[in-house]
Amino acid sequence: MMDYTLVQSDAALRSLIQRWNSEQVSSIAMDFEGEYNLHIYGEHLCLIQINDGSHYYLIDPFRVSKESIKELLESQYIEKIMFDCTSDAALVRKQYGITLTHVFDLRIAAQLLGFNGNLTKLMEAYLGIPSTTGKKGNQTANWLIRPLKQKLISYALSDVEHLFELKDALIRALEKQNLTERNRELQASAALPKGPDRPGWEKLPGYRYLSPEQRVYLRWFFEARDMLARKLNKPAFQVLDKRVLVSLAKNPPQSVEEFRVQAPHRSNDIERDLVALLMVARDGAVSELAESTRKS
Repeated sequence: MMDYTLVQSDAALRSLIQRWNSEQVSSIAMDFEGEYNLHIYGEHLCLIQINDGSHYYLIDPFRVSKESIKELLESQYIEKIMFDCTSDAALVRKQYGITLTHVFDLRIAAQLLGFNGNLTKLMEAYLGIPSTTGKKGNQTANWLIRPLKQKLISYALSDVEHLFELKDALIRALEKQNLTERNRELQASAALPKGPDRPGWEKLPGYRYLSPEQRVYLRWFFEARDMLARKLNKPAFQVLDKRVLVSLAKNPPQSVEEFRVQAPHRSNDIERDLVALLMVARDGAVSELAESTRKS
């Protein structure tokens, strides 16, 4: 495994940034690991891994303040080489209000060259590094746990190991195809949102096929489930599956018993609280629809 430095304080991160500035380090390879409603409620930044070309760093967001993380991620002086920064940028934007800045997104460059594969396939195509297996389990690992297991640290560091080389290879390919300027234009907005962040219920499968009335029910039911998941600090899917939410919106139950049949839970306590919230949500949806009809 590569040698690395664990950054666990504001002082350590600010010292690192100052050293980069004094040594005129203008680019770093960077990636995030996050929790995305798999083990607890909500989305959380869990790790920032960095390769500055000569050394590796792991920044622990649980020990470093938002202000220090913001100083790094919004720095106009340090380019961040990343692969597909969209979800990472959205994560820190939602959690911290941070706008990820000065990013060179390798995926954008690769797509300009007609390549749409993942990072592993891209390294194989442009650097001749064979594809590896066994990464999927690490992607769904619990990155909240401290201390991190060595295999997770190795996995995290490997994601930034070859980004400098990959950038160089892609830049050469872009130059050959006269795509340098187009890439520069696209990179300017690489980490910016492509539009308003969509609420969670609009991302559920089948949402686009629901009627306006069904969408109202879905929003109310979704927020009821989220309220309980947040209170219990459980992933939302462990409270109620998203497919059940859509089913409830299509055919809203009319009684407590109907809700229990359609939205059962193995925990009696959770089922009781969930059904109570869903009943309130149904009434809220009914009132909203009635008010909408009255106004129209």
